[in-house]
Amino acid sequence: MLDFLPERIGHACFFEEEHWRKLKSSKIPVELCLTSNIRTLSVPSIDAHHFVDLYNAKHHVVLCTDDFGVFSTSLSNEYKIAAFSFGLGRKEMFELSKNAVEFIFADNMVKEDLRNIFSLVAKNL
Repeated sequence: MLDFLPERIGHACFFEEEHWRKLKSSKIPVELCLTSNIRTLSVPSIDAHHFVDLYNAKHHVVLCTDDFGVFSTSLSNEYKIAAFSFGLGRKEMFELSKNAVEFIFADNMVKEDLRNIFSLVAKNL
């Protein structure tokens, strides 16, 4: 899968060490759905989630949700879980959400609009 150089990787829960090295060197962003990964037992606990490794490696991660109806979570809740579970402050959470704009499936005009919104918000922080 990594050899195809996709625009993003979803979850990345079952990678072996070789795959992690290849992923990190490829700079392919990873969509992470914390609640889904816990409830489906894809990771044993939030403390063992690979978010920490990817985040600390400064690899591009995008917090997402799978299915609101199935997992009873929202994107806001996923950010809340990340903040509390991994000790991220306002600045880190802002940067995490701002950086996600670069990896959304949208045209450049939409991305530029979102970048401008984040720039305006950053001035008021």
